[in-house]
Order: sequence, then structure tokens, then C-alpha cells
Amino acid sequence: MSIDKSLTNYEKAHVDYQNGMKYKDIAKKYDVSENTVKTWKRRYAWENRNELKKVFKLQVGSNFETVKADLLKQLKSNGIYGEHYIDLVNTYMEMFNIKNELIKDIKDRGVAIEWFNGKQTGIKKNDSISELNKTIAQMLSILNDLGLKPSANLGDDYEDL
Repeated sequence: MSIDKSLTNYEKAHVDYQNGMKYKDIAKKYDVSENTVKTWKRRYAWENRNELKKVFKLQVGSNFETVKADLLKQLKSNGIYGEHYIDLVNTYMEMFNIKNELIKDIKDRGVAIEWFNGKQTGIKKNDSISELNKTIAQMLSILNDLGLKPSANLGDDYEDL
């Protein structure tokens, strides 16, 4: 990814920080103090890809069938029958796949991405972040409608925050 010369130093430094560069190396590269780099990080709410990896433990598709079987088992044990409920479980599982793809996109591209429209360039928030939040909220709503809960023994796709 080439960094446009029209970006400010703190925007260029943000990209370097996302790619794992250390404070002292960024400071040296842009001829500023480490404290200036730390101020940029705080002021512009930078997030590092490595920090994101601590939050997301990616298991794309690894437990799809286990989750689906558990939800169907809970339906049966709760005495809930009917195609409508099976369809809701299938919808939940499709959202499960979408959620995993969004997490993968955030992991691959980071929380901020560089954009270019022909004449202008900049850094913007990765839209997958807000879509992930919406998807998770909808998944929880479906579980609530079904009167189900994720099983504790399945493990989460997220580590504790």
C-alpha cells in the first residue's frame, strides 16, 4: 500500500502504527518525539492490528455445525417445533457466516483503511466494524426470539475484553 504524499504526518504515521511499527521508529521516521506519536495515537484514537487480534479470536467456520446442532437441540429440549423456528436457526447460521467474514475483513484490512477516489486520498473507518456490530445485534435478537442462549461449552469467537 503506497502512502500518498498529500497525507499529513500523523495520517502516514497512523498507517505505520497499524502495520505494527513501534513508537520510536515512527518518531524517527517523521522526525518527532515519541511523546508526539503517543499524543497522535490518543488524539486520533488509533488502533493497532495487533490490539484487534487480542479482541478477536478468529475461528471462521470452525464450529458452524456444532453451533447449529446445539441450537436445534435447545429448540427440541424446550419443546419448540415448526419450520418457522428451523428457518430462524438457519437465518442465524447465515448471519454467523457473515459475522465471521466481517471479522476476517477487519483482521485483514484493519480498523482504518486508505481510500482514493482519483484526486483525493485519506484514511477512513473500515465499514465492516459497524456492520459487525449490527450483525451481532441481529443474531442476539434471533436468539432472544427463539428463547435460546449460546452454549458456554462451545467457546466464543471473542476472547474476554
